[in-house]
Amino acid sequence: WQSVKDAQPVMFTFIRDGIPLYDRGTFMPWRSLLKMGKLKPSPESIDLFLRTSEKTKEMIERRLLDALLDVYYGILNPSQALVMLYGSPPPTHKETPKLMEEIFVKKEKMLKKSDISVLEKTVKLFKEYEDNPKMKISGSDVDKLVIDADKYIDRLKELREQIEKKSQEKTIEQIYEDTFALLKVLVGKKTQEKTIESFDKDFVKGGQFPPQDLRILKEIVAAKKVVKKGKADIYKTDRARKDASVLINDLIEFNQRCELVNSKKEKK
Repeated sequence: WQSVKDAQPVMFTFIRDGIPLYDRGTFMPWRSLLKMGKLKPSPESIDLFLRTSEKTKEMIERRLLDALLDVYYGILNPSQALVMLYGSPPPTHKETPKLMEEIFVKKEKMLKKSDISVLEKTVKLFKEYEDNPKMKISGSDVDKLVIDADKYIDRLKELREQIEKKSQEKTIEQIYEDTFALLKVLVGKKTQEKTIESFDKDFVKGGQFPPQDLRILKEIVAAKKVVKKGKADIYKTDRARKDASVLINDLIEFNQRCELVNSKKEKK
């Protein structure tokens, strides 16, 4: 009854259009009163409806600010993620635009200054909001931010692929250098082909290293060739990294055993 007096639209719809399956003498009398025009909202409910219109502008302004915050986090979080993917610690929201410029615009040349303008603008607007929670933003400004944010996110997706590709290249290059630096201690300074041949002939076939180490060595060389052609695969790179750790550990242990044997001979 309180809901009826408050003129809740749902209640009026139920009474007007509903079909009672079970009624203890309440529903049908209400329907009759409604048809006779006797069910009228209270003065308080009328005042409430009128006051709602006064809140409309305030609600719209609040929602526009909410939209600004959505855009802000929608482009800030992916930007922070790419800074971390590059290898830097997670930045604060104020540091992010500067780091994006220093790393991807100035250092790596992967982005243009104009690419991060929407990030700078949105962070600046958020700073204004922090200083003044009652600030106002127009619907056209929000529309422009949304359009620019969409373009920015698309560019970030491309940037992620570029970063991952470069990271794979660095990973394979480092694995290759570490492996052949250890092999150089065993077989001396030789070409890549001669190093592999000597490792196979003098150490694998001699039973000092398992055949899988030779296979891993060849896979590292093959992975480096693939990366140089720009065809790196993140899963193959990860597998090469894991397999290389086995070979590198075997090489380190073998070198340590050789050094121990040599030191004992020198003491004698």
